[in-house]
Amino acid sequence: MDRALDILEFMAGHPRPFGATELSRILGIPLNSVFRILKRLTEREYTTQDLTSGGYQLSTRVFSLGMSLYTRFELRQRARPHLEWLCRETEETVQLQIPHGEKVLVLDTVSPEVSFYLRVVPGSEVYYHPNAYGKAMLAFMPEEEIKAILPPKLPALTPRTITLLRELLPQLEEARRTGLAYDNEEYTSGIVCIGSPVFDVQGKIAAGLGITAIASLLDEKQKTAFEQLVLECAYKVSRAIGYSGEFFRDKLKS
Repeated sequence: MDRALDILEFMAGHPRPFGATELSRILGIPLNSVFRILKRLTEREYTTQDLTSGGYQLSTRVFSLGMSLYTRFELRQRARPHLEWLCRETEETVQLQIPHGEKVLVLDTVSPEVSFYLRVVPGSEVYYHPNAYGKAMLAFMPEEEIKAILPPKLPALTPRTITLLRELLPQLEEARRTGLAYDNEEYTSGIVCIGSPVFDVQGKIAAGLGITAIASLLDEKQKTAFEQLVLECAYKVSRAIGYSGEFFRDKLKS
């Protein structure tokens, strides 16, 4: 693994074709190892072989991999001011989550300056189904994609967790209609969340965001106010990454 990474890092810094013998000499890696690594990298389309010189160089697949990370960081950077605004307005923990295979990734959080709040660590991987932000994302995915991500029987984290996919689907339909999804003590007892979707420039789901609150401290009047603030934040972040904002227009109160 170290040898493969040494080759990738060297080639990234020297954008021209290199032969296996040359790489072996420069990097001090046995020639047979270099041949095996380059063969595998080429099979996986991370390197290409120059037909004229026979040398190897990085392919556009490496660029695509890097750009997928860039997109995440770009989203986080553009979303951050709006997440901070939502945190100030609600005095609750604010989260931004993105799809990450069969789970979602906590891309960013903002913590309020109050005595009691739930601390969430960026970089954490969490489930979709008991999660307001995960539900907000699932609601705008094709049903076949949802079924590929979620098994029919879902793990229970609290007594309130929905454990059957067929029981989750009506909540997703409601989230598509209102732009709001909820975690009513489904992930952690005593904690509730309000989430909303974030759309990219193509109108596809990019993330979910919203607030995480202590259930006993959130009354119905606050919840109604916070729903509008979460929608407004999701609208602002979506606009910041190029979305027209059309989905939110009839949902935001003037």
